[in-house]
Amino acid sequence: MEKSLKDLLSRLPIPGLKESTNRSIIAAAITELLTIPVKPNQITLKDDIITVSVPPVVKSALHTKQEQLLKKLSEEGITATSVR
Repeated sequence: MEKSLKDLLSRLPIPGLKESTNRSIIAAAITELLTIPVKPNQITLKDDIITVSVPPVVKSALHTKQEQLLKKLSEEGITATSVR
């Protein structure tokens, strides 16, 4: 039974991969919801709170659609309680 290096590495957890994936999913959801591009590096997810580093106008628009965003993210498997 021969295993390839790729198979062995795929089973090891990669530090930061899950966080990076979650930020990308959140950024895509915000971009789709607001039709305003948001990059994954503008997002932080800590203790189920999403912090978005965007201009105040975008933040205001995001807060008006916060419930829709949280519902969409829960469908994607990301638990969040609020957006700041």
